[in-house]
Amino acid sequence: MGDVNGRADQDSEETWIQSATNPDQQIRVRSLGIYLENGGSVVDCRVIEDAEGYWTIYVRLSDRPGEHRVNMYKSDQPKTYRAVNFAINTIRDDFGYFGPVVLSTERRARAPRQTSSEADEAEDPSVARAAIVPA
Repeated sequence: MGDVNGRADQDSEETWIQSATNPDQQIRVRSLGIYLENGGSVVDCRVIEDAEGYWTIYVRLSDRPGEHRVNMYKSDQPKTYRAVNFAINTIRDDFGYFGPVVLSTERRARAPRQTSSEADEAEDPSVARAAIVPA
């Protein structure tokens, strides 16, 4: 059986899934693999792009409440992908999930760039005054 922290013994067929106190529930890739081998299934997937352009997978499992962030194989850090196609391939090929995948981003649009003529007008006060004075 598992110990007090929710981790399963080496000989047990249970998998370790961290949920408890933090809002981001997590599951390591290796534990998710064992969970799937033991008959569990992924019922929903979401892939989120962070501000730096890396993609992280979140899954909902058939018999566990909530959404779980997929972490690296031997770490509690999120498993990230540089390109979204690698994340989707992992979901399909490694997790066996072929349903809809929600994509979202935390990136925000940059402010529109000024053209060189707009920048020149903004720097020259006489041009700005001339534009403001009605004819």
